Amino acid sequence: MASKRTKQENRGEIALAQAVAAHAVGIPIAALVQDSLPDDPKVLKGRQLGMYLARTVLKRGLRETARAFGRSHPTVLHACRRIEEAREDPAFDRTVEWLETLTRRAAGVAA
Repeated sequence: MASKRTKQENRGEIALAQAVAAHAVGIPIAALVQDSLPDDPKVLKGRQLGMYLARTVLKRGLRETARAFGRSHPTVLHACRRIEEAREDPAFDRTVEWLETLTRRAAGVAA
């Protein structure tokens, strides 16, 4: 019987999604959780990617993801929608597929 994941393990997974997203856009992880709204589009894109990876690849909940990024759950929904819309660009879609693969492998999550 599989054991339930602890909150610590879940936070670790979200931190993994944050690290992958931050590295992908070339910003520090801390920038993803800053209190202020970003002036830098790289920070916004990185935060959106991190939220998207946490939700879609790691299957973390809305509120849990929102807390980890210091945002509200409607913000997480908006971020995921923006990434889905941006995936219509084939080049961006390939990038997101690669980031999903990296996140899955690092977290030990089956495809």
